[in-house]
Amino acid sequence: MKQPQTEYVGTFIKATGAARTMRFVTSPDKLRGGGLITVFDVEQRGLRKFNLATLVGRLSAVTAEGQLSFCA
Repeated sequence: MKQPQTEYVGTFIKATGAARTMRFVTSPDKLRGGGLITVFDVEQRGLRKFNLATLVGRLSAVTAEGQLSFCA
């Protein structure tokens, strides 16, 4: 059985200078790479770019059980 993916919540600064908070799903390996990554935005239901280089604060991980934890 496939395990549910962890959702992440984070805020970053867009190229326009505006802050954007996004709830998304991605591979944990991509989060380690840094820079601009492709993620699936669960609210907009589509692929988006998330800029880890301009991350504001830390990412939060939300598990399937609804538990919140903090990431890098």
